[in-house]
Amino acid sequence: KQWYQRRVRAGVSCVQQENGELFWDPTAEEEEESTAKYTFVYENGAKNAIFTHCTGESSIEQFMLALQKSRQVACEVFGFYRESFEKLLRKDVRFQMMLPPVIKGEILEDPEP
Repeated sequence: KQWYQRRVRAGVSCVQQENGELFWDPTAEEEEESTAKYTFVYENGAKNAIFTHCTGESSIEQFMLALQKSRQVACEVFGFYRESFEKLLRKDVRFQMMLPPVIKGEILEDPEP
């Protein structure tokens, strides 16, 4: 695998309104009314963002607040990924238990000629 395929990533975006309030996963209307737009990308297990993008007017303090809160949001996204994957695995295990041995990949003894 290539280096970029080894980890799970989550991207989170938010906009900042004129009053400083942050909206996560903004609608198109919220984006148009915003003074700044932020995008942060995290790798699972990494504490720091691996990518950031900001457009519009923003102070360092506002950016740092958005960055700090984006970590929390990314942790929630990774939790959602984990729960979804665990549910998928549980369904897959139940399905695999119902399959006949040949389909499961088990080796059966050759019938006598």
